[in-house]
Order: sequence, then structure tokens, then C-alpha cells
Amino acid sequence: MMAQVPGAELLSVPDIGLPRLAVAVEARKLPFRYHESWITPLTSTGLPTASSMPSTQDAVALLERASTPIVFRALPEGHPTTDALLAAATHHHFLNRWQRAALHVTGSYDDWLMQNFDHKRRKELKRLRARLSEQGTLVVSHLQPGGDLGPFIKAFLDLEAKGWKGKRGTAIENDPRLVKGLEQGLAGLHRSGNVRFWMMQLDGKPIAALFALIDGEEATLGKIAHDETWAKFSPGVQIILEATEALFAEEGVSLADSNAIPDHPMINRIWRDRITCVDVVLAGPSVTAASFNGLTRFLGMKHATRSLLKRTFLRLTGRKQS
Repeated sequence: MMAQVPGAELLSVPDIGLPRLAVAVEARKLPFRYHESWITPLTSTGLPTASSMPSTQDAVALLERASTPIVFRALPEGHPTTDALLAAATHHHFLNRWQRAALHVTGSYDDWLMQNFDHKRRKELKRLRARLSEQGTLVVSHLQPGGDLGPFIKAFLDLEAKGWKGKRGTAIENDPRLVKGLEQGLAGLHRSGNVRFWMMQLDGKPIAALFALIDGEEATLGKIAHDETWAKFSPGVQIILEATEALFAEEGVSLADSNAIPDHPMINRIWRDRITCVDVVLAGPSVTAASFNGLTRFLGMKHATRSLLKRTFLRLTGRKQS
């Protein structure tokens, strides 16, 4: 999937057959030379992919292959790959620290539902599901091992393109290269048993779709798409609950990462656990302290300016930050 990111460079530590460690990055040249993990609809985290438990030596090799500082976005703190990168870096500087929603998968789904929502909220969720079922024949499909992935991907792409992302031109379907990357990436992961996909249909028409990637004890949500025509019935929330129940039934999974932006207005109210993430600049010994410090000062000023402009825009437009 990373290899298909349009315009990205796949920075990797080679191994026999497959890379041991790889991340999609973009080269920046002005006013300083550096690389930045590329956040796209296909790669919404800067965490490098590892074929096995990464070592400090692997991380050193990755930093040295860049020969410039690398800005890693949205690294989960305490993750083995994050720890290896921090241990390998000659220079490091934290730009930002924030939290995103997660789910600790312990106990049963029913117990979680009881503890996570009060009686009023559970009653409301049940009412919404019942009212949605009254609109037609409601069916939720789970992608089966070895099953046909095609209809699930098509449903997801069509739903996303029909929504606000399609109107803004930022839906995956707007870029054939992203479509190819999603299809090929998920197909390969499906063959190895690492993809879970859920689709909700009303009278045979998809109204919500969501996928997740499974890696050992950890699940990571991909993108979610839903038909905004049915927004008053919260199909996005309904498909999240379907996925949550399925993850509780998934043998071996202990943590689910929402992969969401900070303070996401929907998932934050459903998954109450949190993962601390960091944006951090790392560099190997070939980068001098002077050039590294110059870059981090520039990035710090850039971040502060962006934050100020965003707060000003939200205040002038009367919008809430999310």
C-alpha cells in the first residue's frame, strides 16, 4: 500500500525478499533539507511498517538511508517501532504530543457496552438501530477469510465519494493512483489474513463500510464511510459498534487503534481509551547538531503559526475545533 502512495518515496531497510522496515516519505528542500512521513488516505500514520520486531540497528539503518532528518507524524508512544527509532536517533526533538481514541479489548462486548455507556445512551443506540431497521431490510456483512474483497472495497469507495470528501475532491476515488494503492494493498493483506471489513446494507444498497488491519495483538482501523442520507440514524456509529463487537470476538487481539485525528467528534465518544501519539524529528549521526537545531526551530515556528491561523479562523467563523 505504501509503495502506491502517489509521489512518495518508499524509504526502507532492505532484507531478503521484503524490507524489514519501511515508511512512505516526502522529500522537502526549502529552507532545510529533510524528509517527512507522508500522511495520505492510504498512510494516515507515520509509523514505519516492520516485517518483524524492529531492532535499534534496523532503525539506525533507516535514519542513515535518509541522510537527512525525518519528521515522523503520529507515532504511538511506547510502540516497539517508536522505541527503536528513538533509541537509534542521534538527535531528536518532539514537535507535538496528543491523544487519539483506542479500545482495550478485554472481557466481553456486552460488559464493555454496559460499562461504556449509561442506560440512556444504550437505549438511544438501540432505538436508532431499530428505526434504521424499519426503513428496509438491514444486513451487515463481514468479509470472510478467502472471501471476495471486491464488493467491500467498491462499497467503501462509492460511499466516500458520495459524501463530503467527494464534494471537496479529497475522496480516494478522485485519484486513480490512490484507488489502485488501496485495492492492491488490501488485496495483499487479505491474502495473508490481515484484513477485516464490515459493510452495512439497506435493501441491498451499502450505507456504511469500515475496514481494519490486524497485526498480531493489535488492530488498526482504516477509513470509515457512510451514506449521509441516513445520517439521522447514525450509520457510522452503527458500523463502529459492529466492528467493536467483532474485535471482542477476535482471538488474540488486545488493543484496537482508531487511527483517528485528535478529539475526533464521533470515535472519541465511543472508544474511551487513549493512545498517546507524538510528532517527532529524528536524525542519525550524519546530520550535524547545528543543521538539526535550525530545522527544529523552523518547524516549531511553522507549527505555532499554523495553530494561530487555525484558532483565528475558527473564532472568526464561529466554528468549534474538532
